[in-house]
Amino acid sequence: MNQSYHSLHLVPRHMPENPIPPSHSFNDDSSHMTARTLKDKASLLRPLKDEHLLEVYREAKKMNLSNEFIELLEDAIELRNLEHRLKA
Repeated sequence: MNQSYHSLHLVPRHMPENPIPPSHSFNDDSSHMTARTLKDKASLLRPLKDEHLLEVYREAKKMNLSNEFIELLEDAIELRNLEHRLKA
């Protein structure tokens, strides 16, 4: 039986010092849209097996990758009800 394995390599990305202009303000609608967008993006991680998703999350935390990426992974983990496996 042949199995194929996929490898995902995380590379830290340089973030600009001020990614959002100071004049930009957030309201409840924009934060709701951001949360929905994260959920939509989290669904793109569906092809990853649960174990791989958890591994990517742990590595992303170790590498101190962007908060947006880590939140994306957390949303995917929440959608799969895998929170309990993070503590193990």
